[in-house]
Amino acid sequence: MSVPRTIDLHIHGMTCGACVSRVERALRSVPDVRDASVNLLSESARAVVGESSPAALIDAIRAAGYDAEIVSAAAPRDAAADPRRRELLRRSRQAVIIAAGLALPIVALDHVGHGLQATHAAGEFGWRLLQGCLMVLLLAGPAGAPVLVGGLRAIARRSGHMDVLISLGVGVAFVSSVYGTFALRPEFIHFHAAAVILLLVAVGRWLEAGARGQTSEAVAALARRAPREALVRRGSELATVPAGELRAGDEITVPPHHAIPADGVVLEGTAEVDESLLTGEPLPARRGPGDAVRGGALVQDGTLVLRATRTGASATIGRILRLVDEVQAGRTELQRLADRVAGVMTPIIVLVAAGVFASWLMIGGRGALAGATRAAVATLVVACPCAMGLATPTAIAVAAGAAALRGILARDAAALEALGRVDTVVWDKTGTLTAGRMSVAEVESLDAAFSTTELVSLAGSAELFSSHPIGRAIVEAARRGGATLREPDRFESLPGAGVVAEVDGRRVIVGGRRLMELHGVEVNTGARRPGEQSVAGQSVALVALDGRLVGLVMLRDELRPSAAEAVRRLAEQGIRSVLLTGDARAPAEATAARLGISEVRAEASPFDKVEFVRSLRAQGRRVAMVGDGINDAAALAAADVGVAFATGADVAVEAAGLNLVGSTPHLVADAVALARATTRVIRQNLAWAFGYNAVMVPLAATGTLPPALAAGAMMASSLTVVLNALRLRRIGLRQARRAAGAAVTMGGGA
Repeated sequence: MSVPRTIDLHIHGMTCGACVSRVERALRSVPDVRDASVNLLSESARAVVGESSPAALIDAIRAAGYDAEIVSAAAPRDAAADPRRRELLRRSRQAVIIAAGLALPIVALDHVGHGLQATHAAGEFGWRLLQGCLMVLLLAGPAGAPVLVGGLRAIARRSGHMDVLISLGVGVAFVSSVYGTFALRPEFIHFHAAAVILLLVAVGRWLEAGARGQTSEAVAALARRAPREALVRRGSELATVPAGELRAGDEITVPPHHAIPADGVVLEGTAEVDESLLTGEPLPARRGPGDAVRGGALVQDGTLVLRATRTGASATIGRILRLVDEVQAGRTELQRLADRVAGVMTPIIVLVAAGVFASWLMIGGRGALAGATRAAVATLVVACPCAMGLATPTAIAVAAGAAALRGILARDAAALEALGRVDTVVWDKTGTLTAGRMSVAEVESLDAAFSTTELVSLAGSAELFSSHPIGRAIVEAARRGGATLREPDRFESLPGAGVVAEVDGRRVIVGGRRLMELHGVEVNTGARRPGEQSVAGQSVALVALDGRLVGLVMLRDELRPSAAEAVRRLAEQGIRSVLLTGDARAPAEATAARLGISEVRAEASPFDKVEFVRSLRAQGRRVAMVGDGINDAAALAAADVGVAFATGADVAVEAAGLNLVGSTPHLVADAVALARATTRVIRQNLAWAFGYNAVMVPLAATGTLPPALAAGAMMASSLTVVLNALRLRRIGLRQARRAAGAAVTMGGGA
């Protein structure tokens, strides 16, 4: 069996939701195509295939009445700099200028013709003939020809989309006008209506093309941040090489005010690094030797020398752009429904217009044929399903860009949609709500011969070579307190138990009750092993010297700065928070109390976590699971949507539907707010699109809405959904401002 591969294509000629359904059906008809999705906004398609060749996909698309070309999947495109998009804007603007230069005289001549009707029949004929000649030029120009050719091709292939309706409407109006001109029947002349229709369609497509570019503005900002070149050490010299040629292990020099070209670890130098465009954190972070840095971050001062760990598409900025690109290419269930409806609307509208025409003739009366023509043309034009096709993809595109600027990366559009529906957020504790970084909260000496400073110095010396969080916390506390640390002569780390070391010829043990009992240390103080807690919910490490217990070190895991804010903001949105952790109950409950979480599930194994998430879903809850460890991966996959910090375990990141680059809990609340706003905008857009047709089609069918106004209404409908979607950018800006304010507050209180 062949290994599935993904092929990306750029589609030419799509104009509405009906086109999306048509192209998708064409792709799925190709043998061995496993899946296919089409995006109207980005004019792109993605097919998952086995043995099928790209040529077969292109042939199928062309047979459906469109054109296509293969797009390299090496890196996402910068929408603002995309040559195709710039060329589309240029052609659209040119079409508007030419259409206006021809349509406005046609409308002016229509008024002249009306003035000549009563007294100068021959003169009126001349003006009408001139109108017709200008109309022919308009039809053959850049505003008319693409519409007519696209419509005729679609009719020939028995497919339906927006151009079919426009070309039928304009065609009927033109033929009727030619008849009225030569028969001297002014009631049949609609040159002005046909001209205004084409002008407004051209204006609408121009404005729509510009608005579509704005939906990808956030992605363009990220892409512009990616440097094109890098300073790399080659032997004893620095050489400038294209960023695309960087490899893991390269030694890169980044001067002040330059963007970091790859993920890496700092070897030399110290600098303030602005990561706001990647993580949404407004304040720069100090980075020095040993610190990890992200590609796309901006060095504000100083010079950094780093060793690349991830380059190109695998670096942070490359992964962000790729994920945003995938979200914009994906479709939600609402969008699939809208596209299916749009796919059948064109033939239905044609039948409705034919029925309107026949009804007017059956009713009869003076001017029935002329009225039937006007009503049929208006019905064809006003009912184009453009707004329906744009309702969802524009909102998804804007939301994905706004989320990316905050460090929120959705794996696909469905994950964003699912997050907007959650009513319960289940949190892992360590590394998620807490920093996974222990700190010494209290030191108690059990021997009068030892002060607390001496006790910390003794324990810190024993733990000097330890990599365990508790050991590192004790060493850090000793250094911060000015204690003198001595390297142990002998050091043994016992996983899950503690350390045994020899310091200045004396045997020091730091660990839990079991380790003490194993080495014959009497523990009769009521002290508890690490993992058991005092009233404050602190972990306890025991310290023994030469077989005698001499003190206790109480530690606790530090809360992430925005953890409490995240829980509070979720509660304000009506979302219940639950703490689900493998830790013992006492520290779990202590952490929950500090955060304002009332429901705790402690001592949970990975299997228990999965079962708990499933039980919530069985109760009808819509669950988001937030975690970062290997033991969270199964629970992340079991939830309606999994949310993982991008700094967590790879398996957790892969299992999650959303990744948070900034590793700060408040991003979860930001993501939920943005997802809910996106869902709300999508529903508003779809309600508008359906409601628009429900109101406008009857007005057109009864003759209340003239063809020219029908074209204006159709254009306004499409622009309304695009502009409504653009409001989502303000959600991202408000979140950024709130984060900036919080950061300044924390900085001022430090």
